[in-house]
Amino acid sequence: MKKYLMGCVAALALLGSFGACAQEVLPVEGIVDDVVLASDPLEGFNRRMYRFNIATDKYLLKPVSKTYEKVVPKPGRSCVRNIFENLGVPYTALNNILQGKFKAAGQDLCRFALNSTVGLGGCFNVAAKVGLPEHEEDFGQTLGVWGVPAGSFVMLPLLGPTTVRDLVAKPVDFLADPLSRITNIRLRNSVKGLQYLDKFSEWSAVIDMVDGLAIDPYAFTRDGWLQRRETQVQDGDYFKPSDVPVGAPVAAPTAAPADVASATLPVEQRTLPELSQVQADQALVIDSPAVSTELVPMP
Repeated sequence: MKKYLMGCVAALALLGSFGACAQEVLPVEGIVDDVVLASDPLEGFNRRMYRFNIATDKYLLKPVSKTYEKVVPKPGRSCVRNIFENLGVPYTALNNILQGKFKAAGQDLCRFALNSTVGLGGCFNVAAKVGLPEHEEDFGQTLGVWGVPAGSFVMLPLLGPTTVRDLVAKPVDFLADPLSRITNIRLRNSVKGLQYLDKFSEWSAVIDMVDGLAIDPYAFTRDGWLQRRETQVQDGDYFKPSDVPVGAPVAAPTAAPADVASATLPVEQRTLPELSQVQADQALVIDSPAVSTELVPMP
């Protein structure tokens, strides 16, 4: 009993100490739309690969992900997703250091330590409750910050969209993935399979929306992915509403999204839930499997 009480006290003390690491929510940056993001000299090949990926999603990935949703309840899927995201936080911190963003790297380390302990290995996103922002960084973004051009856009079979720069960076991302350190091949493949399955489950509905509403789904996917990728490199990452403390002020975007600009109320008069939902909807479309920045099998 004594050991249990001591453990509770230690956990509460840790929670309080990391609460001091919380910073103000950064202003929501607008989308970069006034620069040429990347060329597409392989458009013919890319379109064929896009159709192949869509067919793979329809006949293989989607049925499997739907079964996963039926078998695993939503709280369980949320826990799985949080654990996988938490495992990548140290690598995000490293890339922030390489980019010279030491404050963001410190926030990442605080977030990882808090969620790994009080959050039970990342199952619960405790860091969001104390206001720690979530960052998304990889070595492709680091190369972009260092001035390496994006190069041509490429749609890979199963692996989805990328650029020449990101393709060169992928081996580094793979080696830094803690799951790649699992020596048991069967266990490693099972864990990675669960990770991919979780992602497909999260994004399957978005694929249907893009394919059903966009006049040219491939062009929409390409432009949306490139736009968000450039925004990430320039530190305009979309924030996640779950990471914004309730009642926190939200700065007006420098380049307001169309949904916000066309709203009845001016941006400065919009409430936090309204702005959060607009940004959440926008990020959801750009974060679909067809436009994801991660090296996972995609439609």
